[in-house]
Amino acid sequence: MKTHSFKIIAAIIASALFPHHVLAAKLTMEQRLDMLEKELQQTRAEFLEYKAQHEHPATVKHFATLPAPKAEAKIAAKAAPKAVPVSDSSTIDVASTSAGSKTRQPVTIKDLSRYIKDDIGFTYTGYIRSGWATGNHGSPQSYAIGSLGRFGNEHTGWFDLLLKQRMYHQNGKSAEAVVRLDGNVTQQYGNGWFGDNDGNENLLQFSDMYLTTNGFLPFAPEADLWVGKHYLPVYELQMLDWKSMRTDAGGGVGIENMIAGPGKLDLSLTREDMDVYSRDLAHKTQMNSNVIEVRYKDLPLWDSAKLTLEGKYSIANKTHDQKKNEDSNSFYKLKDAWLATALVHQQLQHKGFNDFTLQVANNSIASGFANYNSANPNISNNGKYYGDHTNGKAFRLISQGEMYLSDKIIMANTLVWSGGHDVYSYNSGSHSDFQSLRTVVRPAWIWSKYNQTGVELSWFTQTNKNKAGEHLKESGYKTTLYHAFKVDTSILTSRPEIRFYGTYLHILDNELSKFSFHDEKNDQLSLGVQAEVWW
Repeated sequence: MKTHSFKIIAAIIASALFPHHVLAAKLTMEQRLDMLEKELQQTRAEFLEYKAQHEHPATVKHFATLPAPKAEAKIAAKAAPKAVPVSDSSTIDVASTSAGSKTRQPVTIKDLSRYIKDDIGFTYTGYIRSGWATGNHGSPQSYAIGSLGRFGNEHTGWFDLLLKQRMYHQNGKSAEAVVRLDGNVTQQYGNGWFGDNDGNENLLQFSDMYLTTNGFLPFAPEADLWVGKHYLPVYELQMLDWKSMRTDAGGGVGIENMIAGPGKLDLSLTREDMDVYSRDLAHKTQMNSNVIEVRYKDLPLWDSAKLTLEGKYSIANKTHDQKKNEDSNSFYKLKDAWLATALVHQQLQHKGFNDFTLQVANNSIASGFANYNSANPNISNNGKYYGDHTNGKAFRLISQGEMYLSDKIIMANTLVWSGGHDVYSYNSGSHSDFQSLRTVVRPAWIWSKYNQTGVELSWFTQTNKNKAGEHLKESGYKTTLYHAFKVDTSILTSRPEIRFYGTYLHILDNELSKFSFHDEKNDQLSLGVQAEVWW
């Protein structure tokens, strides 16, 4: 009897969620609930009849000599699938009618979940990075993450939460509302109330809030059109934790994935206001600027290689009073700035890859290149604009990727060379020249799909020449030994991951940062464990 009960329960779920008339027509949630209620009432009545037949053998023997009633036929059809343990890989045979003939198709619990999620139109994705660490001189400190790498060198708890709700999906057209929250949570103190901002901790922002649509552009029905607070996708140097392609955007409008010849075209117009400071840094004014960005991507080159071209231009939109302040030399002058990028993506064997990037920029974006730590191509410095930005230019070459050296050895790499002439540096002032080299390699031994042991080795050096002709140097190295529990062998693309590590950091020169660890030490040893996951 228990076996039959389970069969009928499984049949109820399948018949309620996948009746053939539901598959044939799109129904609202209210209609589905009403149908489900009717199906349950009907199935309960049929089950009671079925149960009564088995509890009275004489009745069963009598019915065996008669044509099968419609109710019994329905019960037999619904009870036919075998009862199996419920899991993602479990299947239920769903009967459907097609072109007048009955067919059966297996449906997994995962399929049911995906069907319900698609029907509701809501998705929830995110990212978390958190862990524990201690140092040989008190609490561990981070140094030059953007040059020396992340493993054993980041001690904040970061998160991203992305919520999407489909609002419309008919006739080849769709619309989704998207909201992204991201922020930082303290890992040092027990309480982490938002608003407590010591050490740049306990922060929360809505970095995205927009509507995205597909199929509404008559000239490009395949393209996505979005409006709101958003930006084109970033390109991240994962081991250095900064982006070579990025726009700090307020409100905007954009088109993505528009077919144009052999490639696809992305366009955006976004607002990026900033606080421009007076020369004594005692006053500031909010100045409007707008950023135009164009990307031509997925251009096929040779075998397994694609090219992306990007151009970004920032245009200042000043009030009459702001122009007067600049003319009187009481405020720093906000200049237009541009960035040009060419990126080649090369797919390698065994799911490995490598990306090669060439970038050139001027004015304040070139100043971002000159930072020894985070080197995002920003127009301002964390929303603040100051300094005499000259018309000099900066260049950089970037390599990032991972390759399988054998079935048991994988290695990730990030290499960045940067140089600039006559640019403003936030460390050495106006009319600065600079050169820098950042190297990070992470080889690992693959014990299994779920276990790796590796080491992250990194070294960097940067020299700035200021207006007075002085040479200021910043350099250091880091060694991190780690073991990771993983869900796949890839270093850069598989998560979740738990890492147990020991890290040694050593500052060789600090003429730009003036940084030292606790107790005025130039080195630090730390131990820790960190979890990183996206879903």
